[in-house]
Amino acid sequence: MTRKTLMQGLAAACLFGLLAAPLAAGAAGLPDADSHFLQAAAAADAFQARAAALAHDRAASTEVRTFAAKMQSQHQAGAADLQRLARSKQVALPDKPEPADQRTLDGLAGKTGAAFDALYIDQVAVDAHVKTVALYQDAAKQAGDAQVREFAARAAPALADHLALARALKRDPAANQERMPPAAKDEPAAISPAAREAPASVAPTK
Repeated sequence: MTRKTLMQGLAAACLFGLLAAPLAAGAAGLPDADSHFLQAAAAADAFQARAAALAHDRAASTEVRTFAAKMQSQHQAGAADLQRLARSKQVALPDKPEPADQRTLDGLAGKTGAAFDALYIDQVAVDAHVKTVALYQDAAKQAGDAQVREFAARAAPALADHLALARALKRDPAANQERMPPAAKDEPAAISPAAREAPASVAPTK
């Protein structure tokens, strides 16, 4: 082998290594729990957006419609950030809610007026945000990937604000939406997605 041929071979090998390195890093992927968090978060955003669209047409209360419009705008913005992170981690995200949340949407689609408002406040505004806040807080502490942890920590306070506004809406549908009272005694406690009692739609897969 001539010196020229040897040098060409070494150069080609180095170039291949440089090109292959990003692919290898991407193929390594995330811990399963981190991937599940991103997917569960995307499903939660889809649920809030679809429920808000129903509220626009079916809610009786101006306050419920105002709250729903705020959720639609803010969850769509959060979903855009989530999509960018997921693409960088090569994680495919769902574009629809979890099955349990889809059943709630089906129930909402069959109601109008005060009956719609009551179901929306209980299951979308309050209960769903209890689960989502727990999901994000858990990821902010336990995610294996630093960027996933940072994303969850950055988004968690806004989601906690959503929950506080939802609780104000539940207590007094005509209340000022900037009030943020503590949880009512009959509301479900926040469940960490890692807990044994977490529902299947929230608990991370093994």
